[in-house]
Amino acid sequence: MGRLASHEPDLIESQLRERIFHRDDVLIEEGKISSFVRVVKMGTVFGYRQGLDGQSRPIGVVGRGHALGVFGTYNMPSQASCIALSKVRVCELPIAALRDMSACGSRLIAHVTQSVVDSVAAVSTWSEAMRVPGVVSQLAYVTVLLADANRTTVVELPSHSALAQLLGTRRETIARALRTLEREGCIRRREHKRCEVYRSQLLTRLSQIKR
Repeated sequence: MGRLASHEPDLIESQLRERIFHRDDVLIEEGKISSFVRVVKMGTVFGYRQGLDGQSRPIGVVGRGHALGVFGTYNMPSQASCIALSKVRVCELPIAALRDMSACGSRLIAHVTQSVVDSVAAVSTWSEAMRVPGVVSQLAYVTVLLADANRTTVVELPSHSALAQLLGTRRETIARALRTLEREGCIRRREHKRCEVYRSQLLTRLSQIKR
């Protein structure tokens, strides 16, 4: 909104709606054309995509500031389902309103296009984590990405099961990896699955990986 011409936010504000989603709620469904763009204001969202075998698997996590459902702007179906990992607050704007703004010469559609580029970059970044050797280092990469996605140093970790599914391993392995990172001073776990992320220590650890 801050990037638009001075009169444009007034045209949009009547269309904006804040919504709350809870854990396991579906924000966007793969294969369907979304009627809304939903920008994450708070919380964490898992992206799932159906594989060739019909199984849905996590492909990454997004957080604050990420726009969901943007492919609907171009009348195209969403390429992944987006599931709330925690309580999620979004700012919701009807795609019809976006199209009306575009017809009036607004720059808003250009920013939506940029969010499409950002979504591709986000998935690409998460695929990098899968290529890091060793579960502990993969989890180190993931915690940095979670902190970056939420723009904070304290994040709510997904469940061990969700992390295991993301990294293709077991819950017990995730638990051991978290203990290792905490012992090394890379993270500090708090109550209610919250975790303080020490980014510089994590990046130092990652830089020392033998390829």
